[in-house]
Amino acid sequence: MPVPGYAGRIAFIDLSSGRVETRELGESEARLFLGGKGLLYLLGYRLIPPSADPLDPAANRLVIAAGALATHAPGASKTGFLAKSPLTGILCDSYAGQVFAGKLRMAGFDAVVVYGKAEEPVYLYIEDGGVEVRPARHLWGSGAVETAEAVRKETRLGASVAAIGPAGERLVRYANIIVDGFRAAGRCGLGAVMGSMGLKAVAVWGSSVPARARPEEWRKLYLEVYERIRGDEPTRAWARYGTNDGVSVCSRLSMCPGWHWRRNWLPEEEARRLSGDEILSREAPRSVYRRYAGILWGWGCPVKCSKLASPRRRGLEHIVVKPEYENLAMLGLAPGVVDPDEVLYTEWLINSLGLDSISFGETASWLMELYEEGLVSREELAGLTREPRHGDPEAVRELARLVAERRGIGAVLAEGVEKASRILGRGGDRAVHVKGLEAAAWDPRGRRGLVVSYATADVGASHLRGWPSPHQPPSKGPARETVESMLRDRDWKALLDSMGLCSFVPYRPGEVQALYSAVTGLDAGIEELMLVGWRTEALARIHAALAGRVPEGDRPPKRWMEPIREGPLKGEKAALDWSDLMEAIREFYRRRGYHEEYGVPLPETLRRLGLDWAVEDAEKALAEVERRRRPL
Repeated sequence: MPVPGYAGRIAFIDLSSGRVETRELGESEARLFLGGKGLLYLLGYRLIPPSADPLDPAANRLVIAAGALATHAPGASKTGFLAKSPLTGILCDSYAGQVFAGKLRMAGFDAVVVYGKAEEPVYLYIEDGGVEVRPARHLWGSGAVETAEAVRKETRLGASVAAIGPAGERLVRYANIIVDGFRAAGRCGLGAVMGSMGLKAVAVWGSSVPARARPEEWRKLYLEVYERIRGDEPTRAWARYGTNDGVSVCSRLSMCPGWHWRRNWLPEEEARRLSGDEILSREAPRSVYRRYAGILWGWGCPVKCSKLASPRRRGLEHIVVKPEYENLAMLGLAPGVVDPDEVLYTEWLINSLGLDSISFGETASWLMELYEEGLVSREELAGLTREPRHGDPEAVRELARLVAERRGIGAVLAEGVEKASRILGRGGDRAVHVKGLEAAAWDPRGRRGLVVSYATADVGASHLRGWPSPHQPPSKGPARETVESMLRDRDWKALLDSMGLCSFVPYRPGEVQALYSAVTGLDAGIEELMLVGWRTEALARIHAALAGRVPEGDRPPKRWMEPIREGPLKGEKAALDWSDLMEAIREFYRRRGYHEEYGVPLPETLRRLGLDWAVEDAEKALAEVERRRRPL
């Protein structure tokens, strides 16, 4: 019998043969890894060899998992996707909001594992315990948004669809997966993994919510949590803008990625041009919201912060996008574009092509810096009709098309900023990434200790792997003093990702624990539940060490150790100096029970986490790191 609240089944789909197999989700797996992020890393670690070529569909796996509270909690909207990243070469998880996870569970599965290569393009349709492999040759070449609409017409109008665009088909290393036209599993190039398999989309629909262990207790808790969150005053303020006032915030904190990380702070009048009020002044009418009912806000979300907007430009009235801070910053500030209409238009194009806006924004603005400083010549920019200069939105969009087509200079940029710098043989000292993953749009020179989170994160430069507290400039003291608070936040976010809860829905720890207990009947305390973050991180670090990325990749880019040039935090760096940063990283290793120099989990740490079966791999990883560090 499955654990209450879970579907209790995992589907394994071989696209080479069309064969579908299922197996049960065990109670011990549910207890230790919950769902979502936890289940992604358990399956990914066991099924994907560290030596696997990410674009080899016979060796890599695409894992999709519902959070433990999908269908059971307000705002349980996150679906997890994982594969070995074509961009970084290590396991990487990325999340998309909306109702895909809930419908996957209602269709009878907690997770899906896809591998192999179809002879012709296909999409998957999962409904009420069944899995169909359907032809998708007619969809190949279509944008991610139009693909989702077409698949719904062919299946059910209420289906949730995860699709790739042309960038995924052409194996751009930071191609993403777009869910229902608005939500992006945007990091690490998982769309390219789907493209390598010939998989255009996955659609899900289900009609059966799994039974809960204590339904009356669950119902009471659900309503109490929903009403508490909806009535929370900070929540109401958050619901007004969502993340769309982030440019105002990043400028105030000197944390913007402006002009390729050279302008962390903007004068008020300049920041105002991409402010939340400017974006909301372009908000779509209610009739447009009604058109997208069911595919905009997350499962039972009490916050409903997502907005729809359109550019104020003749000929672009049909464009509808869901703006977010990362898009406004990396497609606007990073390439120096502060016209909101231009940025909204670029976001629409990026989503249709199926590109990660963060990775593309970094890579494009990096090229602009190189060109403006004479490090790249006009003759090297094949296919580009415009000069790649900051502030030119047409140049940004032309680069995006070239990248998605892998044409001319776009073929170089399609490799990501780390590999592109190696291909060109220059610019590596200016590339802003960690472990090959381009950095999200929050500059750590504005917050003490944030650089340690970026440097040690399991996937690379993600801003969703723990924020240190309190908010202070880095010059306030040693970075190591912030590690404990960063780890607490990291494990909390990992728990939310494992439960499938949106981090912008302000849950209290006791509410998460109580809902999980009422749904599953498994009585675990909050501290026990939060161990899922430590477990997934430990597995990720063993796998990455065997792949050659740990501890070598636990380093921030040089740009963040350059002083801020202007504004209230002028002169600040991400840490006091490089020795301060390295001591903070060693403090992270010590607190996690990892080897103090190698950053690999020690056997006793794995046993403490209930991961005895991973001890042999950890010993191999320790030996491999020692071998790599041995002088020739």
